[in-house]
Amino acid sequence: MNYLQTLSPINQLVILVAFIGLLFGFLVVYLDNSKDYELKRDWRNKVSKK
Repeated sequence: MNYLQTLSPINQLVILVAFIGLLFGFLVVYLDNSKDYELKRDWRNKVSKK
């Protein structure tokens, strides 16, 4: 933890934003693969009518 305190505040902010982005990415992937939670309308499995 001492390593993060020696960084400049801008670098600390960049690391924090990247960490939050990674957590959000994992959440989106988890919810997308979950069968109980529909993250979006699933248009991928439907055949388009012409």
